[in-house]
Amino acid sequence: MSNDLMLIFMIAISLFVMQAVGGVFQIRNYKTAIRRVHKKGNVGIGQKRGKLFNGNIVIIACDCEQIITDCEIMDGKTFLAKFHQVDRLLGKNLKGVSIDELLKQLRSMEAKKQKQYRG
Repeated sequence: MSNDLMLIFMIAISLFVMQAVGGVFQIRNYKTAIRRVHKKGNVGIGQKRGKLFNGNIVIIACDCEQIITDCEIMDGKTFLAKFHQVDRLLGKNLKGVSIDELLKQLRSMEAKKQKQYRG
């Protein structure tokens, strides 16, 4: 009985260590993505936490005239998810579109769609 308990304990510890190591890599990826996007303008960050699985983080850069210059999103279920470039969000090309226009489009959507794009 004690061998089985020891095995379960070792599995739990190894899963905990894997989660911690994965978190370190994900934070490193997050910081480099912010630095990369910040070179193109002021940065805004939004997130939508998943209840059990999927969540996303969106990083948007815009210039002093509120024109979006860059956008990246991290969408995934595990710590292996990485940021990728987004040229289209909400069916629109982000580069050259005002933030105010995107907010108007978001608010005109039905509530279910707004939840999907909340980040």
